[in-house]
Amino acid sequence: MDARIISLYNWTEADQAELYAALQQGQVIAYPTDTIYGLGVDVYHPGAVETLQQMKGRDSQKPVSVLYASTGRMQRDFNHLSNFQMSAVNALFPGCVTLLLPVKSEEQFPAPFTRNGTVGVRVVDLPALNMLLSGYPHPISTTSINPATQKPASSLAEIQDYFPREISVIIDNGFTENTQASTIIKLFENSWEIIRVGIVPTESVDAILNSLK
Repeated sequence: MDARIISLYNWTEADQAELYAALQQGQVIAYPTDTIYGLGVDVYHPGAVETLQQMKGRDSQKPVSVLYASTGRMQRDFNHLSNFQMSAVNALFPGCVTLLLPVKSEEQFPAPFTRNGTVGVRVVDLPALNMLLSGYPHPISTTSINPATQKPASSLAEIQDYFPREISVIIDNGFTENTQASTIIKLFENSWEIIRVGIVPTESVDAILNSLK
């Protein structure tokens, strides 16, 4: 199938409706973020994540992160966090980070999204995308657009070159010069650990989080 192309800054209600329908049906979408382009499926659609992992040739044991359209929506699903964790969420979201947060229960997210009782969560600093996704009832997956071992796609042309038939809807935001992924931070009850250095420097993260203690 040929993907429907939606402009991030020039979409219609019909575009939004088709985007939501694709997610509800377990189809794969592509979208820009504040770092690199991402692949999205409805987190709770049976089989959709398996389709995504097969597309990428991704290790099924490697968890996929989830994307929320707003910090407030995300916090409603994570009202069990400690005071420090919630303060860190408010300080770092929206932004170019992935936070590894404890899940409320094993049933909160499907198995492909969790490991050792945690899930990776993003709220990106891209208001136009957040607005476009704001009416969708579920979080979606967030993972780079590339077959395993290849560099992430940075443009519409590269997305279509990697996956010419597998993606139903592409939200286009032009070429991105950024090649760095988000910084991954694991939040404990009263402390943190940098799991992956990304676009946000370690010293910046440490300065923000130290100010909360």
